[in-house]
Amino acid sequence: MKLQWIQQGKKSVDDYFKELETTLTKIDMHESEESKMARFVSGLRREIQDVVELYAYSSLEKLVHLAIKVESQLSKKTHLKNSHNDGYYLSFWKKKKKSSSKTFPSNFVKDTT
Repeated sequence: MKLQWIQQGKKSVDDYFKELETTLTKIDMHESEESKMARFVSGLRREIQDVVELYAYSSLEKLVHLAIKVESQLSKKTHLKNSHNDGYYLSFWKKKKKSSSKTFPSNFVKDTT
């Protein structure tokens, strides 16, 4: 029963894979590599699963490696996105815009010649 409910959740891909392998060993379940790969992919977080399914993989080892790389890339994107949304850059540019904006006298007339 536990095997049916193993999901990555908040665990890293590596920890999720170790838990899956440990559970399969404990219950002495021998399944084909294709079945293990399908079970592994189905338990991944959706955003990792979506990317992994776009690639071809020939072994469980290569699949796990791919999933770890995808997780790492997604983590970098999330970190970068969060660091740009912290308000620092926005407040910096607003201050810069205010200080660098030039005001012209009201009687300023644009020379059209």
